[in-house]
Amino acid sequence: MFAPDFVFSIAASLVAERYITSNLEIDTIAYKFSTFINTAYEFENAETLKNTAETFMYSMVDAGIDNADVMLLNYRYHRFVVKNNGKQRNWSPMFGDPIQGTKKKVYTANSVNRDFKAFVYRTKQSGEYVCPAGWSLGSQKSNKFLSELDKLEVSAFDILRSGN
Repeated sequence: MFAPDFVFSIAASLVAERYITSNLEIDTIAYKFSTFINTAYEFENAETLKNTAETFMYSMVDAGIDNADVMLLNYRYHRFVVKNNGKQRNWSPMFGDPIQGTKKKVYTANSVNRDFKAFVYRTKQSGEYVCPAGWSLGSQKSNKFLSELDKLEVSAFDILRSGN
């Protein structure tokens, strides 16, 4: 089963944010996140996650975003609460689970980046950040997997495990 597109998007934004706010290599961060995601889904690899995170960062530079960490947090919040069709995501549906894997991969790194670019330019144009103050993915009780993904610790020693 493949990860839903919003889980991949959230993971890529976390990789980009950790890279921006730490002194770790992006390869190490992407490896750690892809390893964690592999516990629940079939995942391409750390390289795809790294490339998507890098593309997110390039998109923010192109848009002239000065507060990349705030933009990435707002993007995670948006992907957590809103589905692709613009409706609120139901975290306690009667049937199924929002993070249930899909049999077919329904996204590409390019489609995820197009969505991110649209979000960045929409947010820049409106000047509104929708994420409530103090919100973090790690504090959400509605989904343990995404909460643990946000709390994932990455250290310089993880590079030894990644084989780099």
